[in-house]
Amino acid sequence: MIDTTIIQQHIQPNSTLVVGFSGGPDSVFLLTLLHELVPKLHLKIIAAHLDHEWRKESGKDSAWCKKFCDDRSIAVEMERASNLDFDIKHNGSQEEIGRKLRRFFFEQLATKHQADRIVLAHHGDDQLETFFIRLARGASIAGLCGIKENDGLYLRPLLCLSKQEILDYLHHHNIDFLTDPTNTDPKYLRNRIRKSLIPTLQQIDSRFLKNISHAMHHLEKTDDFLKQSMHDLLPTIKNSTGIHIPSFLKLHEVMQHHIFMHLFIENKVFLTPSSALFQEILRFLKNNKTQSHQLHPELIIIKQGDYFYFKSL
Repeated sequence: MIDTTIIQQHIQPNSTLVVGFSGGPDSVFLLTLLHELVPKLHLKIIAAHLDHEWRKESGKDSAWCKKFCDDRSIAVEMERASNLDFDIKHNGSQEEIGRKLRRFFFEQLATKHQADRIVLAHHGDDQLETFFIRLARGASIAGLCGIKENDGLYLRPLLCLSKQEILDYLHHHNIDFLTDPTNTDPKYLRNRIRKSLIPTLQQIDSRFLKNISHAMHHLEKTDDFLKQSMHDLLPTIKNSTGIHIPSFLKLHEVMQHHIFMHLFIENKVFLTPSSALFQEILRFLKNNKTQSHQLHPELIIIKQGDYFYFKSL
C-alpha cells in the first residue's frame, strides 16, 4: 500500500486537482500518490502534460504519458507549446520560458475544470538548487526564501522529500518513469549546481543540507515580517491617486523594494527585478521634469503631482 500521508494533509476532500505531469520520476511519484487518494478523498484529478517541442523525441514522451494515464484511468490533458495562445513578450532563459508556458497551460486547465488547486512535484532538492540559482543571480530576501509550498492556486506537497527518496520509492514499487537527457546537460546552471556545487559543499560539511534549510526558514520569517510591516505602512503613504513620493523617498531602501514588488504583483506584472531597475525607478521619481517612463514591455510608471503609480500595458 502506498503511503500517502505526506500529501494527504495538504489535500481537501472532494477537490478537483490539475497535476503537472512530465513523465519524469517526480511527477510520476506525485500522480501515483494522488491517484491512490482518489477513492479515499473523492478527488477528481486531471494530469496536465505540455510538450515543449524542444527535443525530437518529445512526441514519444507525450505518448508514454498518455499511456501511463490511460492504464490507470486517470484523466489527462495533452498540449503542444506551439498550440498555446501565449505571447512571450520578453526574453529569458529556456528554463524561464518553459516555466511561463507551463503556468499558462496549467491555469487554462484550472479555469476549464474549475480546479481547486494546481499540484506540482517540486521536491527538497529543487528547493536547494533554486536557492543557489537565485543566490548566483543576486536575489532579494524574498527570492532566497525559495519555492513556496502553498502559493495561491499552486500546491507543492513534496518539498519535504529528497530526490533520492522519490527514486527509492519508485524503484521499490517497480514504477516506470521517463528520463529527460537535458537534466544532465552542463549548459544549464541548475545541472551544474546539482552535479558540482551541492556535492562539493556536502563533502565540506555533512550538516550543509540541514543548515541551508534552517537558513531559508529564517529568511522566510524575515520576509514575512517585512511584508507585514509594508502592509501596515502603505495606508499612511497611499491614497486613490498613488504613492506619496516625498514620503516614499524617505523610506529605507529595503522597504522601498518591498513596496515596488507589491505594486508589480498588484499590476499582474510578474518580472524578476534587478538592482538596475530599482535604481531606474528611483531616478525617475527624483526627476521633476519627466512625468512617465516605460520600465518594461508590460509596465509604465506615471507621476501625478506628488504621487506615483504603475500602470500595466
